[in-house]
Amino acid sequence: MITDIHKKEVITELNISKLPNYWFKYFEYEKDIELCNQTKNELLKVIEIAKKMDSPYIDSQIVISKILTELGSKHSFHRQFSERFPDSNSGKVLGMQLYNIILNDCDVWIFTKKKPRNHEFSHAVYFK
Repeated sequence: MITDIHKKEVITELNISKLPNYWFKYFEYEKDIELCNQTKNELLKVIEIAKKMDSPYIDSQIVISKILTELGSKHSFHRQFSERFPDSNSGKVLGMQLYNIILNDCDVWIFTKKKPRNHEFSHAVYFK
């Protein structure tokens, strides 16, 4: 489950009617059982490790970058992803996958965005 920094509302499911169009790239990716399960398992490991921390914290960009690097050295993930989803960005798709996994987690996670100094884009950050 996800809430904002003010903990006013807990979100427990994706409201497809309110999602931006780029989410449909993630829904296409979800249909690819092989690749989707591969990254889902890696993301679940990250979440379980974070839950064991004194202050659970996940910076999506750091986590996803690490996972993609590891998959690149061990598997043909990048080639398969590019062939099957030529118009998608694997980092963005995994970011949506992480959001969806945390959304379905039994614990409540606080979601916010953090923009590190000298970075062009914000990182999605989750903590408890």
